[in-house]
Amino acid sequence: MNRDHIDELAEQQAERRRNLYHGLRTDKTHIEVNKHPFELVYDYRQGFDLDKFVERFSPILNKYDYIVGDWGFEQLRLKGFFRDDMKDVQRAQTIGAVQDYLYEYCNFGCAYFILKNERVIKPKRTSHPRKDERRHKRGNNANHNGGNQSRGRSNRSSSRSKQRRKAKSFTTKQKAAPFTEKKRTPAKVTAGSGKQARTTKQSSGKRHFTIRQK
Repeated sequence: MNRDHIDELAEQQAERRRNLYHGLRTDKTHIEVNKHPFELVYDYRQGFDLDKFVERFSPILNKYDYIVGDWGFEQLRLKGFFRDDMKDVQRAQTIGAVQDYLYEYCNFGCAYFILKNERVIKPKRTSHPRKDERRHKRGNNANHNGGNQSRGRSNRSSSRSKQRRKAKSFTTKQKAAPFTEKKRTPAKVTAGSGKQARTTKQSSGKRHFTIRQK
């Protein structure tokens, strides 16, 4: 695949995205993407370009409080950050760590900008049973199945015991019959071996800026 073909595919993708997302600048510092409002709070070296931002935009960025865009090799990269007082997020994911991100991942002295999301959309959480609940349910099923198997073995053992008692009683009556005068050798009654049920349990040069959070 040659370079010209790659550029052609990239342009086709950009055209499709322009048809999906529409950007509008309402004033010098406020824009909208598909009527979703953003505020341009920092623009270093005129890094913000509305058309390029719309080309790279994705609805997943709407869950972040801030969007940082930086330029490298004529390509715009976007990354989302949460506000500093956001709970249950790492510091590297908050806007207070944006300087660390710029120095570590961005080209030195590159143009960049910061947008504030004025209408954060939190993603819907899907309800999944917790691990301990699933484990408890499996344990109950195992105990229930084990109990059924144990009761089945117990019933079979009880049935065999009744049969042995009946056989023994019948043999005793034959031995005591009065009309028999011949000496008879008592019949040996062999009791079946009952199986017992078992239950198995299974530094310098830094750029500084301040973002005022409303």
